[in-house]
Amino acid sequence: MEKIIIEEKQTKAVRHFLRSFALFFLAVTLWVAGFRARSLLLGLPGGIAAVVFGIRCIVNLLKASQKKPLITITFDGIIDSSSKNSIGMLSFQDIEQFCIAEEDDAIGIIPRDEEVFIKKLSPLKQQKAIDNKSYEKPVFLLYVGNAKDMSLEDIYTLLKKRLDDYRSLYD
Repeated sequence: MEKIIIEEKQTKAVRHFLRSFALFFLAVTLWVAGFRARSLLLGLPGGIAAVVFGIRCIVNLLKASQKKPLITITFDGIIDSSSKNSIGMLSFQDIEQFCIAEEDDAIGIIPRDEEVFIKKLSPLKQQKAIDNKSYEKPVFLLYVGNAKDMSLEDIYTLLKKRLDDYRSLYD
């Protein structure tokens, strides 16, 4: 079985591109207006702003065109890149089950031994796991609401199937 990469929608990057394109358009308009009126007061700032926003527009276009993995599902586990507090690589060996946390638009991960696994994490991620536990949520959450071309239920079904396949071979 090959790895499955679930990509993230680039809505934020597209918004940044559209914003920078609008500013670039306004800067060019200001530069042209200053050029036609032969006004250095309008033309110079408009020209400088057009160059700056043009470069920013190109950078934002490149960011919007990049594919960013949200979650990578391998045969051995999950590589989570869904948030700043994501857990990184999580082996199917450490997972007891998955559940859907619809209020967070996420898939909950319940490890076999919570305490041992939480101690393996960095202090910031440990605190996030403890906070989730105190709010009676699953200890770890995969935030998949921003997944491209897949719904929460589709990803849940895929993860559950991979976990069952892993257990049928190794348990």
